[in-house]
Amino acid sequence: MPTDAERLPTETIRRSPSRAYGVPILVGLLILAVGVMPWMALARINASVRPDLPWAALVSVAYIGILLAWLYGLGPPARTAVDRRQRLRIWPRSAPDSDGISVGVVVLLLGIMYIAWTAISLLSPMPDLGAYPTTSYRWSMFIMGGVTAGVLEEAAFRGYMQSGIEKCDPDNAIWITSVVFVAAHINHGVGTLLVMAPGLFIASMLYGTLARRTGTILPGMIIHVLGDLSRVYFGVLRGDGSLLFAN
Repeated sequence: MPTDAERLPTETIRRSPSRAYGVPILVGLLILAVGVMPWMALARINASVRPDLPWAALVSVAYIGILLAWLYGLGPPARTAVDRRQRLRIWPRSAPDSDGISVGVVVLLLGIMYIAWTAISLLSPMPDLGAYPTTSYRWSMFIMGGVTAGVLEEAAFRGYMQSGIEKCDPDNAIWITSVVFVAAHINHGVGTLLVMAPGLFIASMLYGTLARRTGTILPGMIIHVLGDLSRVYFGVLRGDGSLLFAN
């Protein structure tokens, strides 16, 4: 017969499913939007206002750093500092989950996925970089594309969203987060999303498993940033670094 402690998550879900699932999902999506949208807006402005200087990237890096610091528990209100730090899980706060596949296998599978994505990217047409007027602007767009996706998506999804759902439903937290992660890429268009969905879902499951196995989102952030940059450089740009230099 289950104890009171074992019944608590199920009873919490039954009483308030919107709080168990809806709040972590909405908070995660809000973090992603608040983190990404300023960079997108500033990048557009930077294309016409001093494109010879990567000022949008510099401002955005500082902004993301401040955002992560606040999510980590620094700054007001003090009463939410501990909860914010635990939800972000930049540093392991408890013993990692040792059940299931090993960390090494998860990392290997993520590497295989990025190799496959890079190969698929080679099939797409070469991008027109005419809208990227200067060398500094091209480099800032290239680097920030990997940084914003890798850092903010891990903080939003595998950090706040997954850890929030895990409090009430640890068994389903990873796949629920992964479904939302796929849906969040609707900005690519429905047709493109349908093609991308299986790969995005599997990648999110692996990142979620990695966060749970290690107790921190830092390994996922590093792999995500490096993986996205590698895919764009070797796949989209065909490994041609000269494309990042304007004539």
